[in-house]
Amino acid sequence: MLERDGLSGFTHRAVAAEAGVGLASATYHFAGIDDLAVSAILEATDEFTRALCGRPDGASVSGYASALADELLRHRGRVVAGYELYLLAARRPALREAAIAWMQAGTETLLIGMDPVRRKALVAAVNAVCLEALLADSQPKACDIEELVRHVLR
Repeated sequence: MLERDGLSGFTHRAVAAEAGVGLASATYHFAGIDDLAVSAILEATDEFTRALCGRPDGASVSGYASALADELLRHRGRVVAGYELYLLAARRPALREAAIAWMQAGTETLLIGMDPVRRKALVAAVNAVCLEALLADSQPKACDIEELVRHVLR
């Protein structure tokens, strides 16, 4: 639902209708809209991480770059939704922990043993690629993402 409609329609009522359950079910399991948003962020993060790391070559830089390029092409809505939720966390502290996890999604295997400054640089570079891709008319190629990641890792 978030991929398709974005945050503008993200309400208990809309989520209950999408799931085919009564409104009481949605409000019973999620006391507030922030709880529902945290759940959505965590689910999007899990899906994004699985897409980036679930490939046999996902732990390599080239595999990661290929998976990220594919994710940006095939699941643009999910990436947009993740960033919408991330920005919402700037105003809603309850969302921040989950939003930070979103920003680091899929980079864990590349970050092992890396110093804190380089870790931040890699996460920032990957997010810059994603945000540029969401605004551009053309998608980044895996080889361009790989070149950027390798540059940051040096």
